[in-house]
Order: sequence, then structure tokens, then C-alpha cells
Amino acid sequence: MRMFIDGSIHGDPQPEVCTRAAKEAIGFLEEIAQHMDEVKNPARMLAEPPTHLLIHSMWSAVTAVGDPDLTPMAAVAGTLADAAADFLASQGLTRVVVNNGGDVALRLAAGETVTVGIRPDLNADQVTHRVVITSEKDIGGVCTSGLGGRSFTRGVASAATVLASRASIADAAATAVANATYVRSPVVQRRVADSIYPDSDLKGVEITVSVGHLTEEEVFTALDQGVNRAEDLVKRALIAGACITVQGKMQCTEAISGLIQQLRGPDEKRIR
Repeated sequence: MRMFIDGSIHGDPQPEVCTRAAKEAIGFLEEIAQHMDEVKNPARMLAEPPTHLLIHSMWSAVTAVGDPDLTPMAAVAGTLADAAADFLASQGLTRVVVNNGGDVALRLAAGETVTVGIRPDLNADQVTHRVVITSEKDIGGVCTSGLGGRSFTRGVASAATVLASRASIADAAATAVANATYVRSPVVQRRVADSIYPDSDLKGVEITVSVGHLTEEEVFTALDQGVNRAEDLVKRALIAGACITVQGKMQCTEAISGLIQQLRGPDEKRIR
């Protein structure tokens, strides 16, 4: 786990509290590790909701999103970010940013603002767009899934970024939206997940391992499928919106399209 933690009270940095949050985050990770047998199964296979708070958050997020093959692990990074962010907010911090390897949890009191950068390709460092998030928007999580990410994907999107009220929900939803971009094509290569990583939580599930040059029709079919999946989640009030990129082409859901700004230069910061 690689986590960036930043927090302040009305502009005054709080490094000591952030250090405490980092120690808490290690404890949260250890707690989840004790339940690995439970969280590696599809959420639908659990007979009853887990009682452990963090595991329940993971289970709730993937259950709400609704993809039958999602396991609670689809929300683990966002859940850990949420837990650290909630700890900082409980200590009175008014602006909190917890970036858990690209899955970001935010806690903003009235008047606070965060600018988050959007990468169109998880295999590249370039940030091409940004979104300014204020306390009024009720966005507490910004998470991304896709090819080249830390987890496997079933789709062809180079990135699917989702904004939601909690990072756990954004994390699970980003997985589902990225998965929805799969198109059958001779240039898309897939393998069963546990043939690559035997301990994968996606046993027996085909995942995308490489994507060659897609036709224009295939690119826009993939984008339409991803956006349609995201719009369904927006209609269900699970997420605020999403931006999906496939081989350099980006589409966003209608509700947030006006919030996404394209950057003009390479020296814009990802989060500030």
C-alpha cells in the first residue's frame, strides 16, 4: 500500500495528525488481511452481510454496484482511503486528501476546495484534465480503474475515473465501468485471472491482458458501453459521474461533463 495523506484546518497543515492517520491506515490494512478468505469470494456468495466495519463497507459498495462477479476486493483501496480520511475528519480537519495509489478519498468542510487531476491512461503519468471539487458537491471519492492499474480489468478502457460520495463506492463503480468497456476483437487478448495470479480473487474470470489498435467503431462502442454503465449508476444515485478513455478518446457522463476541464500545459498539478 502506498498512501499519500494531506490534511489541514482552514489552511493550516496538520502533519502530526496525518502521521497518526498513516499509522491507523496500517492497522486498517492488517484488519482486512485477517478476513482475506471472506473478501476473495463474490459478494453475492456471502450468506449474510459481514459484521466487521471495513469488510462491511467493501461488501456494501460492490453489492450496491451490482456486478455479479465483483468481490469485496473491488472496493478495498477506496475503503482504506475512506477509513483514513474519516479518521482525519474526526480529528477536526477541514480539508482532507487521502490518495491510496490513485484511489482518492476527500473530506471537505464548508468553503474548502480540492483540484483533482484525471489521467487518461494508467500506463502514463500525464494528467490531461482536472475537476475542481468543492464542499457543496458531496464528492468524497475519486477512483480510477482500467488497463495497467493495480487490479485486473475485464474491459479495454485505458482509464475509467468515477466520482462518488465515498471512495469505496467510487472504487467498486470504477471497476464495473471499466469492465463494461470490453469489446470482442481479434486485437483484444484475454486470460483467466488465476492463470496469471493464482491467488487472484477473480478465479475463473477472464481478464484483459493486452489490447492492440482498435478500430474507430470498436473504440466508440467501448466508450458507449462504459458511459451507459456509468449513467445507470448515476440514475441510481450511486455515483456523481464518470469519465472513460479508450485509446485517447474520452467521454464523460452528462452530469459532470461541464465540470471536467482540459489542461493547457504539462506543469499543472494533479491534486492541490
